[in-house]
Amino acid sequence: MASTARARGFDMAHRINGLMHVGLRCADIERAAGFYRSLGFEPRQTLALGGPVAVQFLQLGELTLELYQLPDEGLTRPASAYGIDHIALRVTDVAATQRWLAELGYPVIEGPTLQPSGANGVRYLMIAGPDGERVEFSQPL
Repeated sequence: MASTARARGFDMAHRINGLMHVGLRCADIERAAGFYRSLGFEPRQTLALGGPVAVQFLQLGELTLELYQLPDEGLTRPASAYGIDHIALRVTDVAATQRWLAELGYPVIEGPTLQPSGANGVRYLMIAGPDGERVEFSQPL
């Protein structure tokens, strides 16, 4: 894929510049948060999204975990799909990344969406990886 991106004139180094977080879908977010806190992770942020959705970010060094609990209805993945759900890559410009992904033939399956996370929020979109994993491209604002 990298050679394809270079052949089309895109420089991946300025598009993807790090790992943003690893997203873990949890059956019980409080139990999961307690487990990761016992391993040394510190609470960083809890999002108040309203309704049955719960989201917590935990930090250990440079590693950020996004723990979230969702209702079973309206999901794009099976309700039993707990554990690692997506990998989030930090990008500098989500709109430019979306154009680049379109050039590569990767359809966006979610977003672009603005989420009230971090100091000023993030804008993100997702594509599907080759084995069904979701790959998020996230731009801190």
